[in-house]
Order: sequence, then C-alpha cells, then structure tokens
Amino acid sequence: MLADERVRLDAEVRKTFERLVRERTFYELGRSMTGTVRAALMMFATALRKTGKGTGKGAGRHRRDARLAMAQCYAAIPCWIMPAWRVAEQLPGEVGSFDLVIMDEASQSDIRELPALLRGRKILVVGDDKQVSPSAAFIENAKIDRLEHGFLKSQPFRTLLLPGASLYDLAKVMFPDKLVMLREHFRCVEPIIRFSMEFYPEPLVPLRVPTAHERLDPPLIDIYVPDGRRKGDKQNPREAEVIVAEIRKLVDDPSLARIEALDRWRTIGIVSLIGSKQAALINKMLLEELGEDLVRRHRIACGDSATFQGNERDVVFLSMIADPDSKQSQTATQFEQRFNVAMSRARDRLVLVRSVREDELKPDDLKARVIRHFRDPMAGAEARTSDLEALCDSDFERDVLRRLVGRGYRVLPQVGALGYRIDLVVEGANGRRLAVECDGDRYHGPERWADDMRRQRILERVGWRFWRCWSSSFILDPDGCMLDLFETLERAGIEPGGAPELQSGYTLHRTAARSGETVSTLLNISINEGAAAPRTENGSREGPGAQKNDQSSGGVRAGDRVVLRYLDDNKTVTFTLAHGHHDDANGRLPVNSPLGSKLLGVSEEDEIEFDAGGRIRRVLVLRTERPHAVQ
Repeated sequence: MLADERVRLDAEVRKTFERLVRERTFYELGRSMTGTVRAALMMFATALRKTGKGTGKGAGRHRRDARLAMAQCYAAIPCWIMPAWRVAEQLPGEVGSFDLVIMDEASQSDIRELPALLRGRKILVVGDDKQVSPSAAFIENAKIDRLEHGFLKSQPFRTLLLPGASLYDLAKVMFPDKLVMLREHFRCVEPIIRFSMEFYPEPLVPLRVPTAHERLDPPLIDIYVPDGRRKGDKQNPREAEVIVAEIRKLVDDPSLARIEALDRWRTIGIVSLIGSKQAALINKMLLEELGEDLVRRHRIACGDSATFQGNERDVVFLSMIADPDSKQSQTATQFEQRFNVAMSRARDRLVLVRSVREDELKPDDLKARVIRHFRDPMAGAEARTSDLEALCDSDFERDVLRRLVGRGYRVLPQVGALGYRIDLVVEGANGRRLAVECDGDRYHGPERWADDMRRQRILERVGWRFWRCWSSSFILDPDGCMLDLFETLERAGIEPGGAPELQSGYTLHRTAARSGETVSTLLNISINEGAAAPRTENGSREGPGAQKNDQSSGGVRAGDRVVLRYLDDNKTVTFTLAHGHHDDANGRLPVNSPLGSKLLGVSEEDEIEFDAGGRIRRVLVLRTERPHAVQ
C-alpha cells in the first residue's frame, strides 16, 4: 500500500540523515583531533579534576590552566555543552569565538550570562517570559538607580540590563522580527494546559493524547479541605495531610501506580503555590509515611514553581495553602509566571487541594482563576457525549465507525485538539493505536491535502501511525477498504477489545473529611459537565474548637524593615514600620497609616491593597527584616 511505502521511505530518510550527520561528525573529529588537541583535552580534564569544588587554595590556578588548555582545543570540538556559570571560568574571553551559541532557559538568566552570548557569531535564545524569571527582590531601588545612571546611561536598552530583567526579555526587544513562537505543546493533556493558554498571545496546540493505559479520567481533581488553615510560615498542615493520604492511595493501587504497557511506575510531583515551606513539610511527611524506596520509585518531588520549571510528572498535586482568613490576592506578573509553571507540570492528572472557596476570593486573584479553571476547564468546547456516532463529523466517518465497532474494536472519534484532530482512533492492547483519517470532498478535499499531510507528519513525529481512505474509494468498494483497514490493524497488533470508556466530564470535585474523621475518606461529589458549578462546599467556617490562624505572630510587626513593590508603577521602596510620625527622609512608616496598618501581620510575597488618598493602590511585600534583639 502507498501509505505504508511512504512511512517506510520517511523512516529510511530520517535514519540516513542521522547516519550522515554522525559519520560526518566523526570524520571531522578524526581529522581535527591531532596529537596537540588530544593533549590539550587531557590537560583540560586534569585541571577540572584538580579544581574540585573550587574552594581550595590552588583553585584559581587550576581554573587558569583549564582556560589555557581549552584555548588549544575548543576549535577542534564541534559542540560544547555546559552551564552558563562555567563559561567564564572554562572558555577564553574572546568575542565571536564560536559559530553559534544557544542559551536555553534564557527567561531564567539575567545580565550575568551576557558574556556567554558574546562568544557567539550567531546566537539562539530560547525561553518563555511567561514562566519564572529573575527577581530583583533583594536589591533596593536606590542601588538599581545608581547602577543605571553610573554605568548604563548611554545604553539604548538599559532598563533590560538591570536586575529583574531576563536575557529573553532583552533578546525579544532587540530582535523583534526574529521571534519564533513554538505553538505545539507535547506535555499536558488539553484540559490541564488550557489554563496556561490564556497567558500567550497565540493559542497553543495540545498534541498529547495519552494511550488507554496512560490515560487517567478525569484529568482534573479538585479537593476542598473545609478545616484547612494557614499556619505560621506559609504552611497548611491539613492540606499536607490530605495530599499525603491521596498519594498513599495512589501508590497502593496497582492500576494507578504503574503503567504496565510502558513498564514503568507513575511519577508524582507536589507544588506549593505559596513559598516552599509547605513543600518541605509535605516532603517530610511523605518520607515518614511511604519510606525512601517508594519516594524514589515514583520519583516523588516536592517544591515551588521555580523548583519544577523544566520538569514534569505524570500526576501533580497543587497545595493552595490560603484559607478564608489568610487569602491575600496574588495578581502580580511574578505570580502569573509561577502559577503558569505550576499548572503545566502534570502530564495526565492535576490535583488541586485548597482550603478556600472561589466566592471568598477576589475575581482577579490567580487562586480564583485556578478554581474557575477546575470548574470549567474546557470553556467554549463542545460538551462530551457517550454517543460515538454523534461525535463524528460526516456520514463517511459514521459508516467506518459502525464497521469497526461491529468487529469489536475500541474506537474514539475526533481525538485531539484544534486543527490537529484525528477522525477516528482505534485502540488496542499494550498502548498500540492507529489513527484513521476519512478523506472526503466535503471535509478533506484536494485543496486541504497539503495541510492534512503537514498535520499528519507532525503527529507522526510524536508516535502516531495513520491509515487514510478517500470517500470515493470507500463508495466504490467499502468492503475492500475495510479489509485493508482490518489487515493494517492486524499487522499493528491491534485486536478487538470492546467499547471505550468515555468520561462525561473533565473534573472530579471532592470535599475532604474534617480533622478527627478519617483523613483519607473523601466524599465523591460530582464530575462537572460543561460550565455547571459543583455543589461541593457548604460554606461553613471553622468551629469554636478549631485552631486559629497564627500568621500575625510570625508576620510583620512594628520595628520591622519592609521592602515593597507598587504594582501599578513597579517602583520598589523600603520602609521601617514604626510608631510615631511619617518620616520619608529616614524611611519610617507609621503603623497607624493606611499602608502601615495593612502591613501588620503579613508575610513575604503577600499582596495587599490600601487607600492612598482616595486611590486604591496594590503593593507586593518583597522582603521583611526583623532587627536583632540586643543582649
């Protein structure tokens, strides 16, 4: 068949190209690796080994030896890969010494990595300014102003060379016509990644469609903890208990803990949405509950958004931490970046554990936006139905579907997202599946052939295999076409396996049992359909015997030094909270002022509003310092 021949030839072309690149690389290496170069490489490796941690008395001399050795051999090696901080100590300081320099994760890099880029005649800057970026939280505004006026006055892009700006921001402004956005998203299933799509100017195209063995339905779980309370330094012990109990159930269930078709265990991550203290608490509790072997088996990792940037897990738990009495808004750009990262780390399932309801939060608070996403993750999309034929786009697809189902095959119509939908997917055992495309004059006419083939090649790149049939061929010989399809399925090892299990909703909403009841007992409330709001929360507050929030004991108090950023003009200021009169010259802010009274009891990274002469202003607490007690 022509389709099989095309797939075979495509595979041969790819392998031939890979072999050509490999052979040419080794040929050039063999030609350039003279005795002098080999000796320089050995000297370089020896100097690095002697450098060790870089703290010894001879570390500086060994670094110098490494740079000198590198100068004699780096031109002979086609590619060097190293962290940016190693560039200055290992590579000679020559402008344009490499043909191409690629800076990955540039949105996390600042001006300190600029010397690495200067070593390239051409540069490729890869990053995402919607994810966690450098912060200038611990540098006072006055110091930044002195830096700008003293050293950067004549620089056209001086504001992007200051602390808090990334190399990606600088490159995007300097080369606006060279920006290329990679729209295809391969990590998360569509209901998970839809939250992050609102942060980008162009829609992302979710390409991940898990196999029957990988799939977890529903992909979203929302657990409300009615007696969860934020305590001390950004911790919520009840949320931690619920997460540990949920993970215990997951690792104890063979059908959830392991993907047999891929011969591997599911991986698990826990992300704290406020600071990292909650993640540290959960990590300690997991080690006590599960033991080190299970933690390693499932590659369980706990941390904040910055910790997880660049990582992924099969299942991710989010701890919101906030409670009805401690729910400061999070709207600043840096919080958008953190929430974007946290909400896009899960491949197959994302679990939200929260102690606050949406109606207790401000509408523009990112926490409220997360809850709304879990309520209606596929806003604007057609509601799912269990009627397979109703999901088909044409009578041609319905006819093929009936014949496949009649043979006992598991078939899913209209699989995928946006412009990358597949007409029919036939699933078999061990994760095997076949994409069936029904090309007709109405839906897939000749004018769309080039687009269809481009889309098919992209999907084949992520593992899909296709079978295509024209409606004209099917009309003339339907039995012959279906015989070819059945033979293709047999060759692929896809056997009849019964009807697919279709999930009618995307989110399962639960309410955790209160403390004193069995923590692992969760009330299964509802799976959402469309935009219907879940009835999972009774609105009750903590009872008389519940523990109160003790944030004020560890929060800001009189005498503390506070670094703030005004979110309307991005200006950073430093105050000492004190009794008495306002004193701008000495940076004293009275505790009875509108801003001072709002600062009492808050913690770092809290966001507050205050009345500034009839104008509501919003500030972010960047840093707090408490004077040491005099002995």
